[in-house]
Amino acid sequence: MKRRKRTSSGINARLGQYLTVDRVVIGGSILASVLIVAVIALNSALNRPPELSTEIPDNSIAFPSQGTEHLEPGQQPPLYNSNPPTSGPHTQSIRTGVYTEIVPDVSLIHNLEHGHVWLSYRDAGDQEAINVLTQVQQRFPGRVVVTNRPQNDGRVAAAAWSRLLTVDELNADELFNFVLRHGNRAPENVPG
Repeated sequence: MKRRKRTSSGINARLGQYLTVDRVVIGGSILASVLIVAVIALNSALNRPPELSTEIPDNSIAFPSQGTEHLEPGQQPPLYNSNPPTSGPHTQSIRTGVYTEIVPDVSLIHNLEHGHVWLSYRDAGDQEAINVLTQVQQRFPGRVVVTNRPQNDGRVAAAAWSRLLTVDELNADELFNFVLRHGNRAPENVPG
């Protein structure tokens, strides 16, 4: 029995029979789809928000709601019943994110009315606080806004609608739990 010697032109001809343009396009599309789904699944697994820990106590304080009134331009807000405020008359909201500048309380109260959580730090140079609050915001990008607020009573404040947590010792897990417990519990829950 004699074996035939394969030539590259013979292999190319056989491949040409099987690898038509249609098959290459379909196979490439399937492969690309599988890769996209894998990347999305991996990204979701890595960026999954933490789960609520029942081992971390809720040290926040509840405050009576001061309403949802919208202020007219130039209208002065009342005295609020918490520092920072957790409800009451307000103006337009801002986008969730991390802000290094001071943002007016009356804007952030509107965010709280929409179910967002406002994390603020007292000292503009407190890089540790900025890093921890930024980490929390990145885990909840559509639900958390971070700002500098020199008027805070403590180093860091976490505010949600009618709830306030003030801390001097940073604990990212306690802040994660605050967002999970009290975020999206407001008169007008609106996604980020």
